[in-house]
Amino acid sequence: MTGRDPGVSTEVRGEVCVIRCGGVEGGRLASELPDEVERCLVSGASAAVVDLDPWGPIDDEGLMALRAAATAFESAGGELVVAVEEPEARAALAGAGLMRAVPPVPGPPEGDADAPIGVGIRPRWEHEFTFPATTRQLRAARRRVAAFAEVAGLEGADLFELNVAVAEALANAVVHGSPNGADDDVHVRFFCYEDEVAVEVVDGGEGMAATPICAPPDAATSGRGIHFMRALADAVHYTCGPLGTRVLLVKQRS
Repeated sequence: MTGRDPGVSTEVRGEVCVIRCGGVEGGRLASELPDEVERCLVSGASAAVVDLDPWGPIDDEGLMALRAAATAFESAGGELVVAVEEPEARAALAGAGLMRAVPPVPGPPEGDADAPIGVGIRPRWEHEFTFPATTRQLRAARRRVAAFAEVAGLEGADLFELNVAVAEALANAVVHGSPNGADDDVHVRFFCYEDEVAVEVVDGGEGMAATPICAPPDAATSGRGIHFMRALADAVHYTCGPLGTRVLLVKQRS
């Protein structure tokens, strides 16, 4: 591992706790993570995202600490998921039972700007809604998508991961893709397929001139919202143009 070990730190965002552990060596992770998990639980957080960016191989001691953290949240009736983008990291963590191995996902559609994903299959059902681009509307929009995802059969970690990714996409659309505030709208489409769900978020901003989302940099230098979308969804597709930005998040059902 290279670079300085920054230690474990925590940010409580309402009911979700973000625990940053990127670059932390196994021994230090094992000694510091339990206290941060306890802090999250005491704060009333019902879920946690353990952010392992930047990734460095974690030894058995560190993996045991992560398993213990997941067990602590599960025992409290909550959920803990790991956010990391690197294929090597995802494979290692899946092998340790800390995250689901990600199956191949169809790529973006070709030639059809209105198609949700390039699978050539009609969804079992879909729903769409629009809301004014204000932060006051974000909670209701997140809850609405979460309700659709539950009806579509997502549960546990899959449901939580999608909810976090969608929350970041919605926030980006309001903050970065709506220059006229409440005079702009954010459009959301939810698609339920046989083995996966997809959520599309469309804003009416100025596309690439207004947000870097269509050319997201490496995770270490990008905003955490883009990082969480790429780490927690099974696939993320971006489309930008002069009329705004479209972000499509795909989640496979386990």
